[in-house]
Amino acid sequence: MEVLAPARRGRYAMAPAQAPAAVRWGQRLLLAGAVVFTGSTLLRPEPGWSVVFDGFVYGGCALLVALLVAGRASSVRAERGTWAALAVGVVANAAGEVVYSTLVAGPTETFPSIADPLYLMIFPCAYVALVLLLRTRVRGLPAAVWVDGVAAGLALAALFGAVASESFGGTTLEGSALAVAAGLAYPLGDVLLLSVVTAALVVLGRRADRRWVFLAGGIALFAVADTTLLVQIARGSYVEGTPLDAMWIAAGVLYARAAWLPTRQITDRHPGRGGVLAPPLVCTVVAVGVLLAGYDAALPRVAVLLAALTLVAVAVRLVLTFREVSDLADSRRQALTDDLTGLPNRRALQAALEPAPPGRRGSADAGAGPPAGLLLLDLDRFKEINDSLGHHVGDELLRQVAGRLAARTRPGDLLARLGGDEFAVLLAAGTTAGAADDVAHGLVRQVAETFALDDVTLHVEASVGVALHPEHCDDPALLLQRADVAMYRAKTARDRVARYRVEDDPHSRARLQTLEALRDALARGELVCHFQPKVTVADGATRSVEALVRWQHPTRGLLAPDTFLPLAEQTGLMRPLTLAVLDQTLRRLRAWRAQGRDLTVAVNLSVTNLLDTDLPGDVDRLLRTHDVPAAALVLEITESVLMADSRRAGSVVAALRALGVGLSIDDYGTGYSSLSYLQDLPVDELKLDRTFVARCTADPRSAAIVRSTVDLAHSLGLRLVAEGVEDTATLERLRAYGCDVAQGFLHSRPLPADELERWLDTHGARPAGPGRATAQVPPQHRGRAARHLPVD
Repeated sequence: MEVLAPARRGRYAMAPAQAPAAVRWGQRLLLAGAVVFTGSTLLRPEPGWSVVFDGFVYGGCALLVALLVAGRASSVRAERGTWAALAVGVVANAAGEVVYSTLVAGPTETFPSIADPLYLMIFPCAYVALVLLLRTRVRGLPAAVWVDGVAAGLALAALFGAVASESFGGTTLEGSALAVAAGLAYPLGDVLLLSVVTAALVVLGRRADRRWVFLAGGIALFAVADTTLLVQIARGSYVEGTPLDAMWIAAGVLYARAAWLPTRQITDRHPGRGGVLAPPLVCTVVAVGVLLAGYDAALPRVAVLLAALTLVAVAVRLVLTFREVSDLADSRRQALTDDLTGLPNRRALQAALEPAPPGRRGSADAGAGPPAGLLLLDLDRFKEINDSLGHHVGDELLRQVAGRLAARTRPGDLLARLGGDEFAVLLAAGTTAGAADDVAHGLVRQVAETFALDDVTLHVEASVGVALHPEHCDDPALLLQRADVAMYRAKTARDRVARYRVEDDPHSRARLQTLEALRDALARGELVCHFQPKVTVADGATRSVEALVRWQHPTRGLLAPDTFLPLAEQTGLMRPLTLAVLDQTLRRLRAWRAQGRDLTVAVNLSVTNLLDTDLPGDVDRLLRTHDVPAAALVLEITESVLMADSRRAGSVVAALRALGVGLSIDDYGTGYSSLSYLQDLPVDELKLDRTFVARCTADPRSAAIVRSTVDLAHSLGLRLVAEGVEDTATLERLRAYGCDVAQGFLHSRPLPADELERWLDTHGARPAGPGRATAQVPPQHRGRAARHLPVD
């Protein structure tokens, strides 16, 4: 990689952004002198004025160029060697003008004269200046770039040789060997300088600043002027004071201007595809043109040889380019491949998620459109495997997992390993949400099969997060972040597969807005309770209801609890939310009891609530505030809550039970069910999850679970509540099994308090009787049931 030379104080300090006033006046004077001299070559007055223009004006301009360039070398430390070398050349050239005007010019002048060595000094000095200036700008260039420069120099030399041959028109230089050598030294020196500056411009490319442009222009003018002079001398047609002489002055103006231009800081920019191919292409065209011209005209052998060498250099350049492209392709392939599994890595996935450049949108590989979604898979307990069995076993497991996932991945999808135990599948455009879920579950099943590793058999489980485009994000580049949020939920909830939800995303703008709105909702009392009846199966009486919170959002309408409860749980709002629900519920319960409705109300508690040691005191305070007996309140807790911190949760449950409130195990059968807590915890009720209840009339296994759970509850002296009762057949089956209470849409959906009152008036709410009768199991169900009904 190319590295630009740093700008350091002293050695690489920048030239002033604006030249000193004396320099600016000198440049203006030089430009004015050049204009005057050029005008004199076109409209020269009396012959006597030749001394003025050719001597004083021309010589003065040459001296002024020397002073300006020498001043740059002496006053600015940056690139001092470059401009000192050029200053020597232009000073020698100016001295040559003085010598020529005073000692050589005249009817008897000879060639070469004593002024010519001074004139010729410009060539080695300019060559040294160019090389030094190039070295300050670039370091460590690839070989192909230098070959480009060599090819460009050879091509220019070949073209110059061919054009000069045609310009001579068959004339030859006559005189002594010294005269011939001096006559050829000028154009050959210019060819060398032109070749060097052309090669330098090719090497620099876009890094070439304006100084290089002015230097190249000055050298080009010198080359044209010297070649024209050689031709005119050979033909005997040279006349002093013509526009030819003005070309040398113009070249000096460009030198002086280049000397005082500020150095531009250049960043390393890739020249692009066109910039890479242009130099060898142009050199090839020039070389082939010279060779073709050699068939029709007698070109010098040196021109033909230079053209042939140009083609050789271009061929070398092509070989180097092919090697660089091959190395680059191999490096890119390695950079995009995971070393352990051979799958594409995170970098490859990120590249696939980035939108195609405008120039590639019409390509075949981009025609399918953006990806439809991303699956992020993480292996559970992988660190435990590494720590227990060693990293070599973990690596082998990852290789086998990669093979299984690859076998399951559909054509068009991209499977990548992101690192560690994370894999991702980028779903091809057109994949539906249902298909994405199917692929995710298929990956989970693939991983769940047994692995045989180093004489060890392992069972591994995986969690998959699903993010879809554009459902979950407008920018495909955000799919990975969205899938990571979903995967974390799948892992914590042990759902195996989970889709992205905005309320789970701690960095979501919408989540933050919802959080702030929820805080305001708690302050403004926008949370409302709906109540669902719990109907006694034996007699159809309604003695209890469950309070279910809703959010009456001012703009989004009535929101279900799953849209805000997870957010409240994650952000510390569950405590004030639960207290608000309890306060509202107990206030409503007191009003009902005042109306003669002897109901109990169930309220759900979360993990956060059950780990809150202040909760029993808060419940006691609210019961006293609303003058509601503790037996009228039932608190529902889930199995997962009990498993979170059994000791702490147990102490909170015991304190609540001491208040006299009822306790119910909600969603029984869906978590890590353990009979030990049924033995140790003072609960009154089991609520069997709806997944078993809904299928008990069609699935014998579900029916067996329901029947055995009813028997277990009654054997332990607990009441059994069946959730999700939606049809009469299910209710009759529950009645046959001896289930105590049914809850579901068959009886009623959750209702606002006023609608519930009308429902109770229509369906009837029978009093429960004195004391805690509602918390007791009917006598016929006390003890282990002796009756076992057949399962259909």
